[in-house]
Amino acid sequence: MRRGGRALAAVAAMGAAVGTMCVGFAAGGAGGEAEPAYQVVDLHVDVPYQVHFKGRAAKLPEGHATARTLKAGAYGGIVLPIYIPDKARKTGPLIEDADAILATIEGIVRDNPVFLPLGAAEAVPGRISTFLSIEGAGAFADDITQIDRFIDRGVRLISPAHASNTRLASAATGKRVDHGLTELGKAFCARVYARGALIDVSHVSDAAFADLVPIAEAHGAPIVATHSNARAVAGHPRNLTDEELRAIGKSGGVAGLNFHAPFVTGQAEATLDDVVKQAEHMVRVAGVDHVAIGSDFDGGIVVPVGLEDASSFPALAARLRKRGMAQGDVLKIFSLNALRVLGWRPAKAGAAAP
Repeated sequence: MRRGGRALAAVAAMGAAVGTMCVGFAAGGAGGEAEPAYQVVDLHVDVPYQVHFKGRAAKLPEGHATARTLKAGAYGGIVLPIYIPDKARKTGPLIEDADAILATIEGIVRDNPVFLPLGAAEAVPGRISTFLSIEGAGAFADDITQIDRFIDRGVRLISPAHASNTRLASAATGKRVDHGLTELGKAFCARVYARGALIDVSHVSDAAFADLVPIAEAHGAPIVATHSNARAVAGHPRNLTDEELRAIGKSGGVAGLNFHAPFVTGQAEATLDDVVKQAEHMVRVAGVDHVAIGSDFDGGIVVPVGLEDASSFPALAARLRKRGMAQGDVLKIFSLNALRVLGWRPAKAGAAAP
C-alpha cells in the first residue's frame, strides 16, 4: 500500500479511537465536573522548520512541541509541514528542497518514540499519529506532475504559496498583483484534488481563495485553512474574512485556530481569552463543525499568555467549557473536524488528473 493510502487508514483508525483515547481528567468543566483531556489533532506544527533550517536537534529537546508538552497537551495527531521557504535559494525553491525536508521529517518521526510512523494504520494510546503537508508549493510550478509522488508519499494538504507570490498563486502577504490563482495554479489545484489531497488556503490572497472555490466545488472538496483566524476580530491579511469562513463552512472544510498573537488580536500580544474570542467568532460564522486547531507552534510565533506551548490545551478546553461550549463541540474543534478533512477522498481519486 502506498503511504498515501496508509495515511488515510491512519485517519480512519484515529477517528474510531479518538473519543475513547483520553489520557486523564482535570477539574474545570462548565459545571465544575471533571473534564476529559480532549485529544488534539493539530493541523500545523512547524517542528520540521526548526530542525531543518534552525538547527534544533531531531529529538526535539526544546520548543513549543516536545515529547513532554505534546503528551501533556493530549496530542493524538500532528501535521508536519514540508515548508519550502520562498528564498530557499537565490534562484528560488526547488522540488529537491521538498525531498530534503521530507527526509528531515522522517528523521524526526524516527527519533521520537512519541510519534507513530508516517501513515501508521493504527491509533495507539499515548502515541501521536503523524501526517504531512506542503507549505509553499511554488517549486512545483516547474513541473506540476511532481506533486503526484508527494501525495503518494502521504501529503494531505498543500499550499500553493507562502509569504510571497508564486507562479501558482498570489499570497496574502505578497506583492499586490491583479490575479489570484494563475492558470497554472488552477491546473495545479485541480490536480491536487483529483489525486485525493487538499489545498490549504492559509497563505493565499483573497483573490486566490475566490478562484479556488469553484475548483473545490467541482471536485466535491472541502476548503481548508490549516492555520488562519478571523479577520473581523484581528485585521491581518493572513486571516479569513467572514465571507471566506462561510465558504469554508459551506464546503465542509475547516479553519484551524492559529495561536500567533498578531493573528489573534492584531496586536503584538494576546491571551488565552483572546484565543477563545477568536474561536467563538469562527464558530458563529463558519459553524462548530468547521473550526479546528492549527496552532503554528514552533513557527516563530508570539504565543498567547496562557497558551505558551503544546501542554496548554487543557487550559483552552477548560476556558471554552467555562464559556458554555459543550464537551462534544470542544472535541470537534480539538480533533474530530480535522480528522474529517484529513480523511477526505474524491469519488474517483487519481483519475483523469489534468
